[in-house]
Amino acid sequence: MIVTVADFLQSVMNKEKELIKKYEIVRHGPTIGDMYEGLTSDLLNKAIFEGLDVRIASGKIKNKEGEFSNEIDCMIVEGEGERIPYTDKYIYDMTQVLAVLEIKKNLYMDDLIDSYNKMKKIYIMSDLDPELLNMRGFRDAFRHIVKTELPSYEEVETLLDYNEQIIYHNLLIEEMLPVRIIFGYYGYKTEYALREAFFNYLSNDSNIKGHSPAVFPDLIICDNSSLAKLDAMPYIGRIDEKGYWDFFGSSIHNPLLLLLEFVWTKLSYRYNLNSNIFGEDLEFESFHPYLKGKAHKMDDGTLGWEIRYQYIEKSNLSHEPIFIEWKPAELNEVEWFVINWLCIYGELNINEPGFKNWLDEKTVTLESMIEGLTHKNLIAFNNDQITLLTDQCQVVTLNGKWYAAENKSGRLTNWINKMMNKRE
Repeated sequence: MIVTVADFLQSVMNKEKELIKKYEIVRHGPTIGDMYEGLTSDLLNKAIFEGLDVRIASGKIKNKEGEFSNEIDCMIVEGEGERIPYTDKYIYDMTQVLAVLEIKKNLYMDDLIDSYNKMKKIYIMSDLDPELLNMRGFRDAFRHIVKTELPSYEEVETLLDYNEQIIYHNLLIEEMLPVRIIFGYYGYKTEYALREAFFNYLSNDSNIKGHSPAVFPDLIICDNSSLAKLDAMPYIGRIDEKGYWDFFGSSIHNPLLLLLEFVWTKLSYRYNLNSNIFGEDLEFESFHPYLKGKAHKMDDGTLGWEIRYQYIEKSNLSHEPIFIEWKPAELNEVEWFVINWLCIYGELNINEPGFKNWLDEKTVTLESMIEGLTHKNLIAFNNDQITLLTDQCQVVTLNGKWYAAENKSGRLTNWINKMMNKRE
């Protein structure tokens, strides 16, 4: 469903952009800006689900301290706002704001910097109210990124290393923030040019110093290229063997598809929407690595983020958008037994009588078994206990092979149906 809606919106957008071009003869900057902001609002109105107390507005955002944002071109909000007299603009409390969009006709360096700073202000003035925290979304994101179970707040310092602790707090903040999107209709013509321009801005120490991944916008769209946050809300960035987290990627996928993924993910957690809105969910967008970061404790005890740019040659970015086909994790005999045990009993202590002897008989080491299932995003291992890293793990046998995956969204069921249809 989401791909169909995104394709429809893109066709509408392309048609309306041509219409706007005819009226740019007015040569009045604010009027031209209003047309692009109006087009964006119209596209979003077509993408928001009926029956929710959600609407598209423009105006100002106010936090609990009484501080106001810059003028907001477009925002997705919940409930009624305070109308600014004699205008069609509104003031909304920060707690009502689900997404904020900064709209630009052309997105080149000056406008990119201006938009980035406006999104940064939203981060700075945000009300991080615990009542805004969706624990389900936070837990899902943490498990996808760190590949272990979400600890209680009191256990963070004892169960997680320093880098994981900071990622925990980063994701906690991200979950309470509105989705922040910079939307440029025109600008840099290639993914390579957008990547280079944004990094050139960031490479100035005064611009990047002290910034955590949470400061960055969730999505930057420039014509047909995008930079996207990989914080598992919805897109997932891995942590490499040295602890660096791929938190920002680039793409040439339909920008409106990426926008919908971010906005619908926010809405789905806020309103507990059925996962069917995302369709079969058996393909997902591939991103090129862009920025990765690792948290360090400085000599004075303060936090510092080391952020690295992952350069890619222009020629290696010149290809059609790539979709990755999803499939469940394939299991060997030992993994199949362990996952079945966990599905029945919920946990497995590695000191269980006979367990290590059984592994020896199978010529499998405990370390390799744990590493394999952790890599497959199926288990967490803490204090000699193996537990599932899923909510509704299911194991299936197909064509003589064992598979396992999370199935709370029905994705595994969809995959099985797809495989069975291929047999016919």
